[in-house]
Amino acid sequence: MPERDVLFGSSLGPWNGVDAGDVAGVLGVVARADRDGLDLFTLADHPYFGDKLDAYAALGFLLGRTTRIAGMVSVTNLASRPAPVLARAITSLSALSGGRVVLGLGAGALWDMITRLGVPRLDPGAAVRAMEEAIILVRALSGGGDPVTFDGEFYRVSDLDPAAVAAPPVWTGSGGPKL
Repeated sequence: MPERDVLFGSSLGPWNGVDAGDVAGVLGVVARADRDGLDLFTLADHPYFGDKLDAYAALGFLLGRTTRIAGMVSVTNLASRPAPVLARAITSLSALSGGRVVLGLGAGALWDMITRLGVPRLDPGAAVRAMEEAIILVRALSGGGDPVTFDGEFYRVSDLDPAAVAAPPVWTGSGGPKL
C-alpha cells in the first residue's frame, strides 16, 4: 500500500454493507478500481443484516481477484470478531494479498443491532477500552516472536503463538492508516 498522506479509493455499498444481491456490480467496481490505479476499496462490517455480504469473506475474495489495490473493512465490527481471531484473519489476509490490506477498527455504535448477535452490550467507555485492548492484541499476535499472554479487561489469551506476518496498518477513523 502506498505511503502517502492521501489515499484514493472506492467504497463498496452504503454505510451498512455490500448488498448480497449485487455481487456482479461489486466485482465490476473493484476490478475497475484496481485497473484504474485506485489505492483502496472499503466495505462495511454489519453482520446482523442478512441481506449484506460478510465483510471479511468479501474482503478475502476481492483481494484474491485483484492485483494491486488494497482492501479494508471500515470498520470491523469488533464486538462480533474477537481480537485474537481477528488477528489471525487479518494477518492471513495480509500474507495472501502481499500486504494489500488495512485493518479498520471501531468501538461499535449500533449496540441494539450488535446485541442481536448474542454479544453483551458495552457502554461507550467500555467499548473504547475494548478497542484499545484489541489493537494491542492484534499487534502482539503479529510479526512472530514469543508466545503472547494477555490478561486484560475484555480479552485474555495464554501462551498464544503470534503469526509470523506483521500486523497491517490500523485505521480507527481518524487520519490515515497507522501502525
